[in-house]
Amino acid sequence: MKALTATALAILLLLSSAGAAQQACTLRVEEENLAFGNGESLKYAASYLWGLIFTDVGEVDMNVDKIKEYPSEWQVTINARTHKFYDKFFKVRDYYEAVFSAPEIRSLYFRRDIREGNYAMKNTYRFDNENNTIDATIQKNEDSAKRMELVHEGCTFDVLTYFYYLRNLDYDNVYPGKIFKLSIALDEEIYSIRCRFIERERKKTKSLPKKVNCLKFAVEVIAGSVFTGNENITMWVSDDRNHIPLELESPVLVGRVKARITGFENLKYPLNYVK
Repeated sequence: MKALTATALAILLLLSSAGAAQQACTLRVEEENLAFGNGESLKYAASYLWGLIFTDVGEVDMNVDKIKEYPSEWQVTINARTHKFYDKFFKVRDYYEAVFSAPEIRSLYFRRDIREGNYAMKNTYRFDNENNTIDATIQKNEDSAKRMELVHEGCTFDVLTYFYYLRNLDYDNVYPGKIFKLSIALDEEIYSIRCRFIERERKKTKSLPKKVNCLKFAVEVIAGSVFTGNENITMWVSDDRNHIPLELESPVLVGRVKARITGFENLKYPLNYVK
């Protein structure tokens, strides 16, 4: 029943979708041209395959807001939780938070506080982007918190900031089969993730009134308690200036999980429905 865990992780890693070729972190986008705006909210249903039927077992909320006291910084939060009925089987309460700078979109701060059944994990990162280091504090379950320094080669992100970084790249010339790589920090490690662009597709997602023009990707996931490391997450991202995830699906150790968008507010641009 770690369905919501897998879904939340997939959404966070989501736009490993393309553009990771820009490893020099040269992206710079002025506020008026960003793919997102203040107060954008995305909501997802998390489903697990019971027999032959996907059943909604939880929900994920993602919000981004401009920090008034620091006008060049943005805060993003994610809350993931199982529905009350499924708490008795496997209760999930996950919280993620990140602060990133603009217009270059670089990680500054990250917090991960997850509780999934009897498992708990906390990460706190403070990024030093000049020296390519991360001041990390890690606590698993009831163990004592560990303080460490993570060193990387540059252009490494927390999973939330990378989501917003990649939303602002140009995918007009992406072609089927193209492979991209990205670098993220999670728990005590720096991970490299590979992603392959599959095709452009018109996708009908439940809760949306029409089909949407999408970019379809396959992402290799991190091996661990949920994934074996041999699966791919398949995802569909809106092929417009928003670049928001609309649906994703992946196998896990037992069964399959799916997430689909159920609502959104304050999108900066109209969704690209098929006419």
